[in-house]
Amino acid sequence: MALPTSNGMKAFITGISGFVGAGLARRLLKEGYEVHGLVRPTANLWRLEEVSDSLHMHEGDLLEQASIVRALQAAKPDVVFHLGVYGAYSTQKDKEKILQTSVLSTLTLLEAAKEVGAGMFVNTGSSSEYGTKDHPMREDERIDPNSYYAVGKAAQTLLCQHFAHEEKFPVVTLRLFSVYGPYEEPGRLVPTVILHALSGKEILISDPMVARDFIYLDDVTRALFLASKNPALAGEIVNLGTGIEHTLGDMADAIIKNTKTNSAYTIGGTEKRSFDTHTWVADAGKIKSLLGFTPRYTLDEGVAESVSWFKQHADYYKK
Repeated sequence: MALPTSNGMKAFITGISGFVGAGLARRLLKEGYEVHGLVRPTANLWRLEEVSDSLHMHEGDLLEQASIVRALQAAKPDVVFHLGVYGAYSTQKDKEKILQTSVLSTLTLLEAAKEVGAGMFVNTGSSSEYGTKDHPMREDERIDPNSYYAVGKAAQTLLCQHFAHEEKFPVVTLRLFSVYGPYEEPGRLVPTVILHALSGKEILISDPMVARDFIYLDDVTRALFLASKNPALAGEIVNLGTGIEHTLGDMADAIIKNTKTNSAYTIGGTEKRSFDTHTWVADAGKIKSLLGFTPRYTLDEGVAESVSWFKQHADYYKK
Protein backbone atom coordinates (compact mmCIF):
# COMPACT_ATOMS: atom_id res chain seq x y z
CA MET A 1 0.00 0.00 0.00
CA ALA A 2 1.19 3.53 -0.75
CA LEU A 3 1.89 5.38 2.48
CA PRO A 4 1.91 9.14 3.11
CA THR A 5 4.87 10.90 4.64
CA SER A 6 4.94 10.60 8.42
CA ASN A 7 3.12 13.39 10.26
CA GLY A 8 5.48 13.00 13.21
CA MET A 9 2.89 11.28 15.40
CA LYS A 10 3.61 7.87 16.92
CA ALA A 11 1.02 5.31 17.95
CA PHE A 12 1.44 2.12 19.97
CA ILE A 13 -1.05 -0.75 19.63
CA THR A 14 -1.44 -3.78 21.86
CA GLY A 15 -3.23 -6.55 20.00
CA ILE A 16 -1.86 -5.25 16.70
CA SER A 17 -1.84 -8.74 15.19
CA GLY A 18 -5.53 -9.21 15.95
CA PHE A 19 -8.55 -8.43 13.79
CA VAL A 20 -9.32 -4.91 15.02
CA GLY A 21 -5.68 -4.11 15.83
CA ALA A 22 -4.50 -4.87 12.30
CA GLY A 23 -7.32 -2.78 10.85
CA LEU A 24 -6.41 0.11 13.13
CA ALA A 25 -2.73 -0.19 12.16
CA ARG A 26 -3.69 0.25 8.50
CA ARG A 27 -5.81 3.31 9.26
CA LEU A 28 -3.03 4.94 11.28
CA LEU A 29 -0.49 4.29 8.53
CA LYS A 30 -2.80 6.00 6.05
CA GLU A 31 -3.07 8.93 8.46
CA GLY A 32 0.73 9.26 8.42
CA TYR A 33 1.44 7.82 11.87
CA GLU A 34 4.55 5.92 12.83
CA VAL A 35 2.94 2.71 14.10
CA HIS A 36 4.41 0.51 16.83
CA GLY A 37 2.97 -2.74 18.13
CA LEU A 38 3.50 -5.26 20.90
CA VAL A 39 3.69 -8.83 19.56
CA ARG A 40 4.41 -12.16 21.18
CA PRO A 41 7.32 -14.18 19.74
CA THR A 42 4.81 -16.82 18.63
CA ALA A 43 2.27 -14.39 17.13
CA ASN A 44 0.89 -15.16 13.69
CA LEU A 45 1.24 -11.92 11.73
CA TRP A 46 -0.78 -12.98 8.67
CA ARG A 47 -3.05 -9.95 8.93
CA LEU A 48 -0.06 -7.60 8.68
CA GLU A 49 1.90 -9.21 5.84
CA GLU A 50 1.08 -6.43 3.35
CA VAL A 51 2.20 -3.63 5.67
CA SER A 52 4.85 -5.33 7.81
CA ASP A 53 7.70 -3.26 6.35
CA SER A 54 5.98 -0.09 7.54
CA LEU A 55 5.49 -1.20 11.16
CA HIS A 56 7.74 -1.09 14.20
CA MET A 57 7.27 -4.30 16.18
CA HIS A 58 8.32 -4.78 19.79
CA GLU A 59 8.56 -8.33 21.06
CA GLY A 60 6.77 -8.84 24.34
CA ASP A 61 3.71 -10.20 26.07
CA LEU A 62 0.97 -8.59 28.13
CA LEU A 63 1.66 -11.25 30.75
CA GLU A 64 5.30 -10.12 31.02
CA GLN A 65 5.07 -6.67 32.54
CA ALA A 66 8.76 -5.84 32.07
CA SER A 67 8.36 -6.32 28.31
CA ILE A 68 5.45 -3.84 28.27
CA VAL A 69 7.58 -1.20 29.95
CA ARG A 70 10.54 -1.83 27.61
CA ALA A 71 8.33 -1.55 24.55
CA LEU A 72 6.72 1.73 25.65
CA GLN A 73 10.08 3.21 26.59
CA ALA A 74 11.48 2.30 23.17
CA ALA A 75 8.48 3.59 21.22
CA LYS A 76 7.67 6.75 23.23
CA PRO A 77 4.27 7.03 21.55
CA ASP A 78 1.96 10.01 21.42
CA VAL A 79 -1.06 7.73 21.75
CA VAL A 80 -1.59 4.19 23.04
CA PHE A 81 -4.40 1.95 21.80
CA HIS A 82 -5.04 -0.98 24.11
CA LEU A 83 -6.69 -3.77 22.10
CA GLY A 84 -4.84 -6.81 23.47
CA VAL A 85 -7.15 -9.34 25.14
CA TYR A 86 -7.35 -12.88 26.41
CA GLY A 87 -10.59 -14.75 27.01
CA ALA A 88 -12.65 -13.52 24.08
CA TYR A 89 -12.72 -16.97 22.48
CA SER A 90 -14.26 -20.12 23.93
CA THR A 91 -10.87 -21.89 23.91
CA GLN A 92 -9.35 -19.23 26.21
CA LYS A 93 -10.54 -20.43 29.62
CA ASP A 94 -7.66 -19.72 32.03
CA LYS A 95 -9.37 -17.50 34.63
CA GLU A 96 -6.14 -16.24 36.17
CA LYS A 97 -4.76 -15.33 32.76
CA ILE A 98 -7.98 -13.53 31.84
CA LEU A 99 -7.82 -11.33 34.95
CA GLN A 100 -4.07 -10.76 34.79
CA THR A 101 -4.35 -9.62 31.17
CA SER A 102 -7.35 -7.40 31.82
CA VAL A 103 -6.30 -5.79 35.09
CA LEU A 104 -2.62 -6.08 36.04
CA SER A 105 -1.28 -5.81 32.50
CA THR A 106 -3.55 -2.84 31.83
CA LEU A 107 -2.27 -1.10 34.96
CA THR A 108 1.33 -1.64 33.84
CA LEU A 109 0.49 -0.29 30.40
CA LEU A 110 -1.24 2.79 31.84
CA GLU A 111 1.65 3.60 34.15
CA ALA A 112 4.23 3.09 31.40
CA ALA A 113 2.23 5.24 28.97
CA LYS A 114 2.05 8.07 31.50
CA GLU A 115 5.75 7.72 32.32
CA VAL A 116 6.83 8.11 28.67
CA GLY A 117 4.57 11.12 28.15
CA ALA A 118 1.83 9.68 25.94
CA GLY A 119 -0.85 12.28 25.28
CA MET A 120 -3.79 9.90 24.99
CA PHE A 121 -4.72 6.34 25.96
CA VAL A 122 -7.60 4.63 24.16
CA ASN A 123 -8.85 1.51 25.93
CA THR A 124 -11.21 -0.98 24.30
CA GLY A 125 -13.98 -2.45 26.40
CA SER A 126 -16.70 -4.91 25.44
CA SER A 127 -20.47 -4.91 25.27
CA SER A 128 -20.27 -8.15 27.28
CA GLU A 129 -19.62 -5.97 30.34
CA TYR A 130 -23.33 -5.11 30.41
CA GLY A 131 -24.63 -8.66 30.59
CA THR A 132 -28.12 -9.33 29.28
CA LYS A 133 -30.44 -6.34 28.97
CA ASP A 134 -33.92 -5.94 27.53
CA HIS A 135 -33.21 -2.48 26.13
CA PRO A 136 -30.40 -0.54 24.38
CA MET A 137 -27.33 -0.62 26.62
CA ARG A 138 -26.38 2.73 28.17
CA GLU A 139 -22.99 3.70 29.55
CA ASP A 140 -24.48 5.04 32.80
CA GLU A 141 -26.40 1.91 33.77
CA ARG A 142 -25.43 -0.97 36.01
CA ILE A 143 -23.13 -3.53 34.44
CA ASP A 144 -23.79 -7.22 35.01
CA PRO A 145 -20.96 -9.27 33.45
CA ASN A 146 -21.81 -12.96 33.17
CA SER A 147 -18.45 -14.56 32.29
CA TYR A 148 -14.89 -14.33 33.57
CA TYR A 149 -13.95 -12.51 30.37
CA ALA A 150 -16.75 -9.98 30.87
CA VAL A 151 -15.75 -9.53 34.52
CA GLY A 152 -12.16 -8.91 33.43
CA LYS A 153 -13.18 -6.37 30.79
CA ALA A 154 -15.47 -4.59 33.25
CA ALA A 155 -12.63 -4.36 35.77
CA GLN A 156 -10.33 -3.10 33.02
CA THR A 157 -12.81 -0.38 32.09
CA LEU A 158 -13.25 0.72 35.71
CA LEU A 159 -9.48 0.73 36.23
CA CYS A 160 -8.99 2.96 33.20
CA GLN A 161 -11.72 5.32 34.35
CA HIS A 162 -10.25 5.54 37.85
CA PHE A 163 -6.71 6.01 36.52
CA ALA A 164 -7.89 8.87 34.32
CA HIS A 165 -9.39 10.69 37.30
CA GLU A 166 -6.79 9.81 39.95
CA GLU A 167 -3.69 10.32 37.80
CA LYS A 168 -5.06 13.18 35.68
CA PHE A 169 -4.19 11.16 32.56
CA PRO A 170 -6.35 11.17 29.40
CA VAL A 171 -7.84 7.68 29.16
CA VAL A 172 -11.07 6.87 27.32
CA THR A 173 -12.78 3.49 26.97
CA LEU A 174 -14.78 2.55 23.89
CA ARG A 175 -17.01 -0.48 24.47
CA LEU A 176 -17.02 -2.47 21.24
CA PHE A 177 -20.10 -4.27 20.03
CA SER A 178 -20.07 -6.95 17.27
CA VAL A 179 -17.29 -5.97 14.88
CA TYR A 180 -17.04 -7.70 11.49
CA GLY A 181 -15.08 -7.20 8.29
CA PRO A 182 -11.79 -8.03 6.53
CA TYR A 183 -9.30 -10.25 8.36
CA GLU A 184 -11.85 -11.38 10.94
CA GLU A 185 -10.88 -14.46 12.94
CA PRO A 186 -11.49 -17.75 11.06
CA GLY A 187 -14.29 -19.74 12.61
CA ARG A 188 -16.37 -16.74 13.63
CA LEU A 189 -19.86 -16.21 12.25
CA VAL A 190 -19.33 -13.76 9.41
CA PRO A 191 -16.21 -15.32 7.82
CA THR A 192 -17.73 -18.79 8.13
CA VAL A 193 -21.04 -17.82 6.54
CA ILE A 194 -19.38 -15.82 3.74
CA LEU A 195 -16.94 -18.59 2.86
CA HIS A 196 -19.70 -21.21 2.94
CA ALA A 197 -21.89 -19.01 0.75
CA LEU A 198 -19.10 -18.39 -1.77
CA SER A 199 -18.43 -22.12 -2.07
CA GLY A 200 -22.08 -23.14 -2.16
CA LYS A 201 -21.96 -24.98 1.17
CA GLU A 202 -24.78 -25.23 3.67
CA ILE A 203 -24.94 -22.28 6.10
CA LEU A 204 -25.57 -23.25 9.72
CA ILE A 205 -27.24 -20.81 12.14
CA SER A 206 -27.99 -21.64 15.78
CA ASP A 207 -31.00 -19.33 16.08
CA PRO A 208 -31.78 -16.67 13.45
CA MET A 209 -33.44 -14.47 16.09
CA VAL A 210 -30.30 -14.05 18.23
CA ALA A 211 -29.56 -10.32 18.27
CA ARG A 212 -26.37 -8.37 17.68
CA ASP A 213 -25.31 -4.79 17.09
CA PHE A 214 -23.09 -5.49 14.07
CA ILE A 215 -20.60 -2.74 13.23
CA TYR A 216 -18.22 -2.75 10.26
CA LEU A 217 -14.48 -2.67 10.93
CA ASP A 218 -13.84 0.60 9.07
CA ASP A 219 -16.37 2.40 11.27
CA VAL A 220 -14.72 0.97 14.39
CA THR A 221 -11.20 2.07 13.45
CA ARG A 222 -12.51 5.51 12.49
CA ALA A 223 -14.13 5.91 15.91
CA LEU A 224 -10.98 4.76 17.70
CA PHE A 225 -8.96 7.29 15.72
CA LEU A 226 -11.43 10.09 16.48
CA ALA A 227 -11.31 9.27 20.18
CA SER A 228 -7.50 9.41 20.17
CA LYS A 229 -7.65 13.03 19.00
CA ASN A 230 -9.84 14.13 21.90
CA PRO A 231 -8.13 14.24 25.33
CA ALA A 232 -11.23 15.95 26.73
CA LEU A 233 -12.79 12.47 26.80
CA ALA A 234 -10.58 11.53 29.77
CA GLY A 235 -12.47 9.21 32.11
CA GLU A 236 -15.37 8.64 29.72
CA ILE A 237 -16.89 5.27 28.77
CA VAL A 238 -18.46 5.31 25.31
CA ASN A 239 -20.37 2.63 23.42
CA LEU A 240 -18.97 1.83 20.00
CA GLY A 241 -21.94 0.36 18.19
CA THR A 242 -24.43 1.41 15.53
CA GLY A 243 -27.47 1.68 17.77
CA ILE A 244 -29.28 -0.57 15.28
CA GLU A 245 -30.15 -4.13 16.24
CA HIS A 246 -29.92 -6.94 13.71
CA THR A 247 -30.23 -10.69 14.05
CA LEU A 248 -28.08 -13.59 12.93
CA GLY A 249 -30.78 -14.23 10.36
CA ASP A 250 -30.43 -10.66 9.06
CA MET A 251 -26.68 -11.16 8.70
CA ALA A 252 -27.11 -14.50 6.91
CA ASP A 253 -29.71 -12.98 4.57
CA ALA A 254 -27.39 -10.04 3.74
CA ILE A 255 -24.54 -12.42 2.98
CA ILE A 256 -26.74 -14.67 0.81
CA LYS A 257 -27.92 -11.60 -1.11
CA ASN A 258 -24.43 -10.17 -1.65
CA THR A 259 -22.80 -13.47 -2.62
CA LYS A 260 -25.71 -14.41 -4.92
CA THR A 261 -25.31 -17.93 -3.58
CA ASN A 262 -27.73 -20.80 -3.94
CA SER A 263 -26.96 -21.73 -0.33
CA ALA A 264 -29.62 -21.40 2.33
CA TYR A 265 -29.20 -21.36 6.06
CA THR A 266 -30.22 -24.19 8.34
CA ILE A 267 -31.63 -23.33 11.77
CA GLY A 268 -30.16 -25.18 14.71
CA GLY A 269 -27.13 -26.31 12.79
CA THR A 270 -24.75 -24.91 15.41
CA GLU A 271 -24.91 -24.82 19.17
CA LYS A 272 -26.48 -21.80 20.82
CA ARG A 273 -24.23 -20.10 23.37
CA SER A 274 -25.23 -19.41 26.97
CA PHE A 275 -25.09 -15.63 26.51
CA ASP A 276 -27.07 -15.48 23.24
CA THR A 277 -30.14 -13.30 23.57
CA HIS A 278 -32.86 -11.76 21.42
CA THR A 279 -31.97 -8.22 22.55
CA TRP A 280 -28.45 -6.83 22.15
CA VAL A 281 -27.89 -3.29 20.95
CA ALA A 282 -25.98 -0.15 21.95
CA ASP A 283 -27.48 3.14 22.93
CA ALA A 284 -25.36 5.15 20.49
CA GLY A 285 -26.34 8.62 21.66
CA LYS A 286 -23.18 9.34 23.63
CA ILE A 287 -20.69 8.59 20.87
CA LYS A 288 -22.67 10.83 18.52
CA SER A 289 -22.78 13.71 20.98
CA LEU A 290 -19.17 13.49 22.18
CA LEU A 291 -17.39 12.47 18.96
CA GLY A 292 -19.87 13.45 16.27
CA PHE A 293 -19.66 9.81 15.18
CA THR A 294 -22.30 7.99 13.19
CA PRO A 295 -21.60 4.80 11.24
CA ARG A 296 -20.98 5.21 7.52
CA TYR A 297 -21.89 1.61 6.68
CA THR A 298 -25.30 0.01 6.85
CA LEU A 299 -25.36 -3.75 7.42
CA ASP A 300 -25.86 -4.37 3.70
CA GLU A 301 -23.01 -2.02 2.74
CA GLY A 302 -20.63 -3.52 5.29
CA VAL A 303 -21.49 -7.04 4.16
CA ALA A 304 -20.98 -6.06 0.51
CA GLU A 305 -17.50 -4.74 1.36
CA SER A 306 -16.73 -7.87 3.38
CA VAL A 307 -17.87 -10.23 0.61
CA SER A 308 -15.73 -8.36 -1.92
CA TRP A 309 -12.70 -8.67 0.35
CA PHE A 310 -13.25 -12.37 1.10
CA LYS A 311 -13.57 -13.15 -2.61
CA GLN A 312 -10.08 -11.73 -3.12
CA HIS A 313 -8.49 -13.12 0.06
CA ALA A 314 -10.12 -16.50 0.62
CA ASP A 315 -6.67 -18.13 0.50
CA TYR A 316 -5.86 -16.59 3.89
CA TYR A 317 -8.49 -18.85 5.40
CA LYS A 318 -7.10 -22.00 3.81
CA LYS A 319 -3.73 -21.74 5.58
